Amino acid sequence: MATVVVVVTVMMMLVKVHEINAARILMAVPIGARSHENFFMPLAEHLTQRNHTVTYLSGFESTKERPNIRVVFVPDVQILKKLRNLFTDNVNTAFAAIFDDMLEVCVKALSYEGVQRLNDEKFDLIILHAGLTECFLSFAHKLKVPFIFVNPNKITPAFVKLAGTPDFPSLSANYLLDLEIPLTFTGRMINSLYNLVGAMSNEYVILPSEERQCRERQLCPDDMPSFHDLRRKTSLFITNIVRTMENPSLPYTPTVVHAGGIHCRPAKPLPQDLQQWVASSGKPGFIYFSLGSLVPSSEMPEKYLKVLVEVFGSLEQRVLWKWDDDTIENLPPNVRLSKWLPQQDILGHPQLRLFITHGGLFSTQEATYHGVPILGMPVSIDQHHNMRTVKHEGWGDFLYWEDLTYDKLQGHILQLLDDASVKEKVERRSTIIRDQPMSPGDWATYWIEYVLRHQGAHHLRSPVVDIPWYQLYNVDVWALLVVVTLTSLVLGSWLSYRILLFSARYCCGSSKTKKD
Repeated sequence: MATVVVVVTVMMMLVKVHEINAARILMAVPIGARSHENFFMPLAEHLTQRNHTVTYLSGFESTKERPNIRVVFVPDVQILKKLRNLFTDNVNTAFAAIFDDMLEVCVKALSYEGVQRLNDEKFDLIILHAGLTECFLSFAHKLKVPFIFVNPNKITPAFVKLAGTPDFPSLSANYLLDLEIPLTFTGRMINSLYNLVGAMSNEYVILPSEERQCRERQLCPDDMPSFHDLRRKTSLFITNIVRTMENPSLPYTPTVVHAGGIHCRPAKPLPQDLQQWVASSGKPGFIYFSLGSLVPSSEMPEKYLKVLVEVFGSLEQRVLWKWDDDTIENLPPNVRLSKWLPQQDILGHPQLRLFITHGGLFSTQEATYHGVPILGMPVSIDQHHNMRTVKHEGWGDFLYWEDLTYDKLQGHILQLLDDASVKEKVERRSTIIRDQPMSPGDWATYWIEYVLRHQGAHHLRSPVVDIPWYQLYNVDVWALLVVVTLTSLVLGSWLSYRILLFSARYCCGSSKTKKD
């Protein structure tokens, strides 16, 4: 009996440790792509399942009511719509198109009337999108509450200080660069310089511009510390990385929380008409083709569209094509178009043979979860990097638009359909992504509540946040060693030269004396 009492007491103590009062959370994530909602909204939903209430600032109007989530629509802040696509441009010119907007979009969002009304409310925690939202730190400063950064992608060099974790440009390529994996010497040099320029641009151009505008418009109070100082007090950095699947695997500090794949779920039955169409594909199965939501498919040049139509029409498989228009000229009978499709339910269908995708991070995670090989055709931002990683891991391939021909596209598709090793590798990866101690949503929620329980949990903070980069990587130590070594070599050479010269003169002088 005593043993039972002890066990019950211990269990009650453990439960009490994890208890947390329902918190009021402000989640400010208005700036970004619609696909980012696949990361942010599941996180908000997991928090509400623990009885917290979430005020969710979004750049997209909500079409669905969710318990305990109040969506505040922030209009006219979707700068990513101005990104140029990779049908005709490269990533660098694509970003150049939105650089001016990046300098002012945060203050534009903060000044919106619906956002400013929130200043009269109380919140217990602030969650911010990492990047272009530092002006929302004004809420955290005013309320004196903890705040957390969330990022719908991997940690970029511009965010390593926020995350309090070291950066290794020798191992991991910046996702805005199209570099071979693993990195060569040239790749490491390009990657390091690119990371440096990106971090300096954020630190000395974008962030100061945000702060100056915020103070000039009196949206940030006079007693508020600088953005640089205030954001270093962040409690956590939640990132869209599956820890056990990151390639290459990197070290992280305790404040980095991995919630990659938080949106992935088992497939549901397809709508009846779509299920009938898929089922009639028979043994050859079907292929799913989607270029995501950031770049409209109809923007592709006519020459590319013609190749796609001809190749799809030559296949024995049926092709389900997400297309944002009503029809396509000369559409083959084995191809079906739709403006919207339940992607995860399609990816989980047993008759699906191949996913032709733009290579967005969310799509590649879903393909991994459901064990589907992919052929990537990148159209924007990080997608070429994602697809290089997929090819390196052996469960897919990619094709650049400028290389698109009938023979190349058909050859890539047939090779992936016939290669049993590709299917084997992606099925093994599917097993790995599902094998986690807790679901990504539960894991992230635990750490958010941990921050609430421990008033910011600043005991987890890494000194990386405060240490200058040259101290973190011992640049000053190595520089001193190089200087000392070179000085020793130069001094040693000089001394050796003087000794040899003296010896030569002495010997010559002695010989001359003997002759005399």
